[in-house]
Amino acid sequence: MSYKTKFNGPSIPKQRGIIGMARHQLGMDDDSYYGILVDEFGVKSSTDLSFDQANKMIDIMIEKGFVLKPKKKGWRSTAPAPGQKRKTSGGKKVTALASPAERSKIAAVAALIEWRVENGLELFLEKRIKIKGGKVRTAAEAYLAIEALKKMFENGMKAKHGPEWWLMQFEDERVMGYIEIHKPEEYQ
Repeated sequence: MSYKTKFNGPSIPKQRGIIGMARHQLGMDDDSYYGILVDEFGVKSSTDLSFDQANKMIDIMIEKGFVLKPKKKGWRSTAPAPGQKRKTSGGKKVTALASPAERSKIAAVAALIEWRVENGLELFLEKRIKIKGGKVRTAAEAYLAIEALKKMFENGMKAKHGPEWWLMQFEDERVMGYIEIHKPEEYQ
């Protein structure tokens, strides 16, 4: 069962387990954690949350940077290949939504590109990648957007600085961070 399923009953152990993992991963102290429970939901413990409140608590933790990493062997936390769908435990195929981390990566790479128009990113996504309205919704679209933006940035740098741009020093720390993460093996 997904933690997003609608149900009007009490929270379930799986949800409380996810909340506990999130608290641990985020390194939340007691005051911060219990502050959210009291301020947002008027309860003193995650066991007092309703099913829907527990879902909202998980969303709050995700907004704070929690990344859900199931322990199941063989589970892939990366986006599915374009066009692929994940299967639920019931065998139904579902489309994975773009994660906050994927959206953040899109924004970070797009910020490195010198757009000629104000809404350049949206136009690029709509015209080049065929993403309706230029708004990334699914993990598959996020994967395509990230890869296309990386290629666009790298080609722009190559045109501006030559093929050896990977070895150059730039004042912009974002560019240096990009080089450090994405530098091809031949330039290592």
